[in-house]
Amino acid sequence: FALRVRPVDAEVLIEGEPWRGPAGSDRLVVELGPGGYPLEIRRDGYRTFVTDVEVIAGETTVINVGLPPLEPENR
Repeated sequence: FALRVRPVDAEVLIEGEPWRGPAGSDRLVVELGPGGYPLEIRRDGYRTFVTDVEVIAGETTVINVGLPPLEPENR
């Protein structure tokens, strides 16, 4: 699947393991076998995004995530 994340320096975890794209890039291409994978994207000062990604053989799933900033009282 292809993942585009904002802010670009957010931490991407797939099955609890960190994944990084090219420095300064907001796009990460991940090649995994078919199946379901837990995805977590987090960064200090922003709400954490958690979902499951279903990888289908022969298809590229595109995921766009923009983390919303936390409210000042939650930082």
